[in-house]
Amino acid sequence: MKKPLLLSFILLLLQTLLIAQVQWFQNQDGNNSYPNGTVGTSVQPLTSTSFVATYLWHADNDQFTWKLSKTNHSGTEQRTFFITGTTAQVETRVGKRNMIYVLEKNYPIGFDPVYTLYKLDSNLNIRSQRTISFEGGYSVFNLNAFKVDENDNIYLAGDGQYPDGPGYLPASFMLKANKNLTTVWMKMDSIQTSYSDIHIDDNGYVWVVEDYFASFPDIRVTRYAANGQLKWRKTITTDAGRFSLSSALAQDDQLIIYGGKAISETAQGVYLWKIGRNNGNIVYKKTHFPANGVQLTDLKQDRTGNIFALATQYYNNGRMLCRVGRISSWNGALQWSRYFTYEQDSCNLFKLVVNDNDKFYMVGEKKRNNILSRGFSMRMKKNGQLDGNYISPDSVSYLRSHWLTDGITDRNNQLISIGITQDMDTITYQSTYLRSFVIKFGQSNNNHHHGCGDHHTTAVSSEAAVEEMSTILKSPVMYPNPAQRELTVSNLLEEKYDRLAIYNLQGSMVLQRTINSSSIKIDVNDLPGGVYLLQLQSGILQKQKTLRFVVQK
Repeated sequence: MKKPLLLSFILLLLQTLLIAQVQWFQNQDGNNSYPNGTVGTSVQPLTSTSFVATYLWHADNDQFTWKLSKTNHSGTEQRTFFITGTTAQVETRVGKRNMIYVLEKNYPIGFDPVYTLYKLDSNLNIRSQRTISFEGGYSVFNLNAFKVDENDNIYLAGDGQYPDGPGYLPASFMLKANKNLTTVWMKMDSIQTSYSDIHIDDNGYVWVVEDYFASFPDIRVTRYAANGQLKWRKTITTDAGRFSLSSALAQDDQLIIYGGKAISETAQGVYLWKIGRNNGNIVYKKTHFPANGVQLTDLKQDRTGNIFALATQYYNNGRMLCRVGRISSWNGALQWSRYFTYEQDSCNLFKLVVNDNDKFYMVGEKKRNNILSRGFSMRMKKNGQLDGNYISPDSVSYLRSHWLTDGITDRNNQLISIGITQDMDTITYQSTYLRSFVIKFGQSNNNHHHGCGDHHTTAVSSEAAVEEMSTILKSPVMYPNPAQRELTVSNLLEEKYDRLAIYNLQGSMVLQRTINSSSIKIDVNDLPGGVYLLQLQSGILQKQKTLRFVVQK
């Protein structure tokens, strides 16, 4: 039977658009049984013509298998490497000499965690490996900071304890190893703490940021020379209203700390502080992107001193904005910002992909209705102008969703992005299967009517934005994000939602609670580090709202 002429024309047009948009599509599926799935966690440049992606590949009871995949920029998978461990988590870092450093975290039930460091060459062959252990019976409980510098030195920081009869002696450590995984120097601190991050500047100086819950809102910043000599250590009192903390090094080798904070009882914003490298004094304090609720989803910078921030803003009438802005790292000033309204565009953007080109990308999803979504990316010029959008093809049938979680660019500044596909049950709209994919985009679609909207605003003061917010109603707000021990969900309307559930990315429910107040606190201390989905549900209205959050260990 011949296809109608109009239908044939539409199919041909869609095929032409798909070819123009997508250069290749690579499916990554570990063939898991429900409720487990395959989850892509990172994608990083490797050689000038290849990249390495990391996947939670397969789960068999408590045995988790992770896969590293080397793929060239033409989409051909060239090498693979697998690690299996007990409820294992894996982090990957690519060095400057095409070496790959892999940190495997094993969590056997009833025993101390086991941390193993691998060094792989560009063909994913093991060159050396080391189990992280210390003399004196010291047990490592948490290893939560892992960095590689320009010379392929490795830096690890965490906490644990020495045995002491029925009691214990808590301690924290900071370790530098060379490219052969041999210890160069180590620092042991008798005070238990939690390391937020490590940064290494161009001269080899090491910044260590500590954010321990018992010291909140204070943080401790330490600066070491390349040989481990202590340069200075300082306790910095941050805003008591902050609910997250991240850090980065600016181009002038001074430290930037940032995150979300409460501006008032009804408003939140993104804070940005700069800390001087010589003595730890505060260079500036700035607050941007005020709203009733705000979630900073990503912050990246380029080599010219531009900071790009991506945030989701929530307002009391249910309005949600995805906002991106450029900030000067030199003085913290907001140079421009642009927003996209969710009710008009249905776009959620999660990650920034920034390099030294004059354009950058934002990746995420574009909702097709309240449940389903498609992977979506936007390209922007660094002056704030839109420069096209990319819609990921349906590698899936109707009742499935997929979204983009991270990305890199090749030598031609074309986007290579990793994503997740989720099958949906047609009755309950619950996830039934997860797999991952990698996609390379080509020519963009410059028709903004099919992408996120084109709304531009200049920098506005926090006071003006807070005054504007007083005219609108409540919307759910979740903080801190990332969370370590406790997660708060506020601005809940009891007549709208009556229960919540938390799922891991394998689709398994890990927690369920009844909502009986406008604010609820959730203990996430026992959840492994990673990304989770929090779903607000309504049995009466038969609707739901899903939020993503991170548990950071």
